[in-house]
Amino acid sequence: MKALLLKGPRELSIEDVPPPSVEPGWVLVKSAAVGICGTDKAFYTGTYPLFKKPLIPGHEVAGVVVSDSRLKGRLVVSEINFPCGRCEYCRSGLYTHCPYRRTLGIDFDGGFAEYFTAPEQALHVVDGLLDPVTATQVEPLAAVLNAFTQYPPEPGGRVAVLGTGNIAILAAQTLRWLGVEPLVVARKGSSKVGYLLKMGFEALTVEEALEYIKHKTPEGQGFDMVVEATGGSQGLDTAIQLVRPRGIIHLKSTPGSRFTADLTKAVVKEVRIIGTRCGTFREFRKAIQLLSQGVVKPVVTSVFNGLEESIRAFERSLSEGEVKVVVKI
Repeated sequence: MKALLLKGPRELSIEDVPPPSVEPGWVLVKSAAVGICGTDKAFYTGTYPLFKKPLIPGHEVAGVVVSDSRLKGRLVVSEINFPCGRCEYCRSGLYTHCPYRRTLGIDFDGGFAEYFTAPEQALHVVDGLLDPVTATQVEPLAAVLNAFTQYPPEPGGRVAVLGTGNIAILAAQTLRWLGVEPLVVARKGSSKVGYLLKMGFEALTVEEALEYIKHKTPEGQGFDMVVEATGGSQGLDTAIQLVRPRGIIHLKSTPGSRFTADLTKAVVKEVRIIGTRCGTFREFRKAIQLLSQGVVKPVVTSVFNGLEESIRAFERSLSEGEVKVVVKI
């Protein structure tokens, strides 16, 4: 089969590779559409070292099951953590942290190929609910929902979303669904903030937000919650400046490089910094519901047709103004 191979920083090629073997309890899925995530971009640029070389990337993937199973012929999306199901973490419900897990498109070959494999129990049916391009956004939305499942905002709480990329846009809409109207904090000159403004969100630069909290938050101390979704290594430091004492920071960026932050200030403020990653079964189901009902509307800025366009798609994903690039396989 044809597949996109990532061998190192900016080393992408489309090659013929053997089709993946199907393990017991697993199914073969024909890829339909794959989104390029911030982690994929970090792998591609080299800021995040590869766990597997070469790697077929792609974990935001939708496809049609082709092997014999109860799901044959159905359009599905896949969870990305494939756990052992036997260890203490799995048996206590923390299967996304199974130390023996394989992670789709991260350390296990993903969706940028004609076919990929996944455990049948990791798949969620979306045909009749979502088209393949929209379906690629179930996984990142589930990751956003995981944060708010663990630590939801308080009713009437003052919340800021730091960033204007895909996770930030999904997070802002999810917070609105949860009954909180967040303030968006954007980099000065951001080319993507317009999408959030069109959705009715108020947006300020970091400098404006620092002034805002002086006059619009109790005692000028900051937001109750800050969702850090800049995708960069400096975002945590800004979040610490914006959050109030004993406030919550949801840390969603995975740039691959080390964060640079004033942790002394975080200690003095007694800030709770919560790192969250992938959604679980429950969050996947809720993400499908929110997308199918139009409660959350992803912003897909570019769609490429055909696996052969994948290299160009990765380059495009690094362009200013691109929120989400999807390749239809």
